[in-house]
Amino acid sequence: MSEPILKVVNLKKHYPIRKGMFNKQVATRYVVDGVDIEIMPGETVALVGESGCGKSVLLRVLLGIEDATEGEIYYYGKNTKEMSKQESRRIRKKVQMIFQDAASALHPRFTVMESLSEPLLLGGMKNKREIEKRVCETLEKVGMDASYRFRSPGSLSGGQRQRVLIARSLVERPELILADEPISALDVSLQAQVLNLLMDLQDEYKLAMLFVAHDLAVVRQIANYIMIVYAGHILEAAPSSEIYSNAHHPYTQVLLESAPSISRGVRNEDFHLNLKVGDAPDPANPPSGCVFHTRCVYADERCRTEVPEKREISPGHYACCHKAKTAKEFAQEGCADGKGGCVKS
Repeated sequence: MSEPILKVVNLKKHYPIRKGMFNKQVATRYVVDGVDIEIMPGETVALVGESGCGKSVLLRVLLGIEDATEGEIYYYGKNTKEMSKQESRRIRKKVQMIFQDAASALHPRFTVMESLSEPLLLGGMKNKREIEKRVCETLEKVGMDASYRFRSPGSLSGGQRQRVLIARSLVERPELILADEPISALDVSLQAQVLNLLMDLQDEYKLAMLFVAHDLAVVRQIANYIMIVYAGHILEAAPSSEIYSNAHHPYTQVLLESAPSISRGVRNEDFHLNLKVGDAPDPANPPSGCVFHTRCVYADERCRTEVPEKREISPGHYACCHKAKTAKEFAQEGCADGKGGCVKS
């Protein structure tokens, strides 16, 4: 088996909360708290979770915009902490990001040509003809005519701006794309177009991708492997087909049922949402035990006091839930589906 293009081990990102005249630290916000990720060349891994769970912060740490509090990041087996400045610059060219908000990610006074040529200039390319040729080729790859290079972001539609962002991430011929909810601001028809475009480009360039989303319906076709994120933790991780047919964690079941088009395809039952009323926990004051127990309808005293271990359900399928191993028994006690273990009838 080939080596992972990206491997993340126990990654944490904590922010100090400071108050008072002397700027004293009084608390800590645990935004990302012990995340493990592994992405093989050409593979798409999806991070799925609700807003505020730490997905975007995780991408910023992986890109080097922010420093990790703890943990290791490996690129093709090499620890990024041990890389020289020259190696780090090379990695930055090979790892690119598609930001969520195209309107703010593109400089309003730059033309498309200026926005796409800037990373090439910073990367050392100086020949203007070569730069223009690369920009035109990349625009055509994302379905835009080369004449769009003379236009400003304000004259483009939302879908066109998103395509420009994708083109900017591709212009340096990267190996790994970090996509931060790249279609969340688009309407449904444009979402399908952009997803199809990303899949086509991935096949053509053999790209690896870490795709962030808050809706399991969005990543159903594009992802090979899905990781469910909640309050800075990975609660369940499995191959795409396993998540949709054999989810074990209650939170994964909630995400599946919050997309009716998926839930009705997975199980023949009426729509219902097994979630206690309330918000996700405050990162500055996380709950004891399982981070999801405050909203889980199946939580018991063990869930409130003991942190669940990562358990292997099947090869490549992991869940952090005390009840995950006894899913079938739990189903017999009052659940409608023995596969998931936490789908209450």
